[in-house]
Amino acid sequence: MGLALASGGGRGMAHIGVLQVLTEHNIPIDMVAGSSAGALVAAIYAAGTDLNILEKYLCTLMPKDLIDPTVTRGGFISGNKVSEIMRTLTHDLMIEQTQIPCFIGAVDLESAEYHIFSGCKLYEAARASMAIPGVFTPANIDGHWYIDGGMLEELPVEVLRTHGADVVIGVDLSIKKRFTINPNKAPGAHATLLRAFDLMQKEITRLRQDPVDVRIKPDVSFMGMLSTAGAQEAIRIGRQCAEEALPAIEALLI
Repeated sequence: MGLALASGGGRGMAHIGVLQVLTEHNIPIDMVAGSSAGALVAAIYAAGTDLNILEKYLCTLMPKDLIDPTVTRGGFISGNKVSEIMRTLTHDLMIEQTQIPCFIGAVDLESAEYHIFSGCKLYEAARASMAIPGVFTPANIDGHWYIDGGMLEELPVEVLRTHGADVVIGVDLSIKKRFTINPNKAPGAHATLLRAFDLMQKEITRLRQDPVDVRIKPDVSFMGMLSTAGAQEAIRIGRQCAEEALPAIEALLI
């Protein structure tokens, strides 16, 4: 069974709640794939980090713990703080050293292709996958520059199928709520960027229609791109949605 974790910025906190429930109910996850925020959680899970300890840690984080401004042209956040956090949470493992196969992808800026990493540190791959264009600086691995994997693969299902997953659970974090703006006030840069990514990812999802056997779709629209406030609630909603999906998942195991 494969588990695909979608991109979604701060909404990725919901992935932790989903994984907690699957683990508690002994749902066998043979491989995991993630893009962007999903890549961060996939990497941490595959490295064997305790999910309950992870929850307690992440719920103490503040935006200042993640944001390190930079004056380079590639983005206004360098991503070094996130890299160091990920290095610790993934025990500085190589991708090939994970407890289960972990597939992390990012977009190669030059070739415009979705690249699945191998032969590098787990935290480096995760950092590359969450390099939101214009926000985080692109990541350089082996002489190639990479940006957010969610640009092309919001929910990385295909790589799991390619590597033999006969059943795939997808955790979809696409935004459900209606986008509203004040007609008398121009929307801010953050809101505009979030909306642009949401529209792009909806269109990619519509065109690809990646088939999953069970789709878990937590509504954590209240979480922003770099949100930490609300993490506990996002995890709770992830748990709730996973529990609701358990009958469908367990039916596939019979």
